[in-house]
Amino acid sequence: MIKAAFDIVPAERDTTDWNNSMLLLEVGEKFLGCVWVSHEDKKFLGLRQYHIEDIGGKPAIEIMQDIINGDELLEQHSKDTVVIYNFSESNLVPDSVFHADINKPLMDLVFGNAQKGLILSEKIENWNVYNLYRIPRDIHRMLQQRFSARKYWHYYSLQMASFERGEETGKTVLRVVFYVDKFVVAAIKDNELSLVQTYSYQTPEDVCYYLLSICRITGTEQEDVLVKISGLVDEESILYTELRKYFNNIEWDGLPQQTDIDHLLNEFPAHYFSPLLRMAACV
Repeated sequence: MIKAAFDIVPAERDTTDWNNSMLLLEVGEKFLGCVWVSHEDKKFLGLRQYHIEDIGGKPAIEIMQDIINGDELLEQHSKDTVVIYNFSESNLVPDSVFHADINKPLMDLVFGNAQKGLILSEKIENWNVYNLYRIPRDIHRMLQQRFSARKYWHYYSLQMASFERGEETGKTVLRVVFYVDKFVVAAIKDNELSLVQTYSYQTPEDVCYYLLSICRITGTEQEDVLVKISGLVDEESILYTELRKYFNNIEWDGLPQQTDIDHLLNEFPAHYFSPLLRMAACV
């Protein structure tokens, strides 16, 4: 049985809150995140995160099924389930040129056609763009059968929806979310979206290289950039020390206000789980 890398679930649970909870599932190639919030006020109830390791060549879908079948909380039915796909094959298309007929040709042009996944699209509110993305068809089918979810989103779409446009007028902001072996970055310049992309990395130098490349692409001096960090990184880490060599303006992107009313996350840095909880407020 695969154990959760993070297991933040109170031993004593309010039956009313949990029976009326919303379950958010963040699904990626090597990651399954589960967060429960109250349906009405989005109060944080509990969280489990699993890292999907290669187990003797076992397919990711089978590992996910084992995790879901072995988690007693996932066996219980929440009032609502939202699936958030965190897969990197995504294209952002301006609203003015979007048309459903371009979905498959564009995805095949950018990412090739070796993967025969399911192509979906959705509009990112307030940013005037559509997100076209491809996900594994077998994983989508399994989640449809297992959960009564009626809402499916891409990670980029909900992350952008959680950003308040206009809060950093006149600045270039890099919002960076770290995972174990990858990070997602959104570049926003003068309140316009320049880029949202996922990068794999092995060393802290890799991260700095990519972020400096984004500065060059957006025509921004690195000393003028505000870097907002969340996810699995600590202030004492080698990665954070390396970032400080190149960027003077770094902020931690903490939890939304009034989310962790019961202080269940007090023993963890607030930025560890802020991306998923910010997305919960948008669905």
